[in-house]
Amino acid sequence: MKSLSWKLCLMAGISCLALFGNPAPARASEDVPAAPDERLERLEQRINTLADRQELALRRFEAALAPREQMAPQPGAPPERQTLMPAPGPETTRPAVPVAGADQPLAARLVQDIHKVGDLVRLMILGCILFNVLLAIWIFMDIRKRGEGSGIFVVLALVAGVPAAIIYSLVRIGDRIPAGGK
Repeated sequence: MKSLSWKLCLMAGISCLALFGNPAPARASEDVPAAPDERLERLEQRINTLADRQELALRRFEAALAPREQMAPQPGAPPERQTLMPAPGPETTRPAVPVAGADQPLAARLVQDIHKVGDLVRLMILGCILFNVLLAIWIFMDIRKRGEGSGIFVVLALVAGVPAAIIYSLVRIGDRIPAGGK
């Protein structure tokens, strides 16, 4: 009896995995850019922006050093406090740092989120099916152990799950009361 229930559980688990398995390998090709040329172009643009930032930082550094050399130290002030602040302007403002994942368009991110929700729904359905199968096995084993009852409750447990198990429990309790009262 136990080996039959284990075989049923194993078959139910394998069939659920086959039906609701994660198709991630098929979707993995969608995440990769279409051509290596596009990736190379993005990398080249990133290198150019880094080179521009480095040039800007060097210009700021040179601009900060020039007034220091001309400025005479003030008496009584510590030397580290005699620096000049650069004037606010387009050269001193930092360019906006790109947000991670901002390269993808909104539609691509939305599709990825929908796939994540779909995976979660599949997992919940798999859990419900597995729970129904376990309830049906419990009812089947209980019917066999007691030697009485109807097999219709096993089918109901597979289809309806918890409500069928509650109905079976009520019928079973109802069967016990008259037997105890006699």
